[in-house]
Amino acid sequence: MVAHEMLPAGWGRRRSAVAVALVHWPDGEVDVHLADDDRVLTRVVALEVVAATSPSRLGTAADGVRAALRQGEYAEAIVRWMEATGARVDGFPDERIWRESELDDDSIQLELGLARLFDDGG
Repeated sequence: MVAHEMLPAGWGRRRSAVAVALVHWPDGEVDVHLADDDRVLTRVVALEVVAATSPSRLGTAADGVRAALRQGEYAEAIVRWMEATGARVDGFPDERIWRESELDDDSIQLELGLARLFDDGG
């Protein structure tokens, strides 16, 4: 059997991915936001998190955050918002979406065989 014949059907096709943002609030709460890609994700965080913030919570930074949002400088608005609120946003622009068909018994055994834990050399 040739190596490529051992691979599961669909192996090597473009995988599905999602962009993820984790908003870490100063009180320890974490919000999760998902989007098709990092550009959309930046706008999601700007709209659903930054723009939803009370101006009183932003204090003197409110005008700068508003200006950045109005000018379409969403990343800048997020940075200003983080500085003002003490919250932190972690972005992951290309997280794999696993599908059942990718992790059937044969596929997972193949993946496990390639995993570092099973590499006896190191």
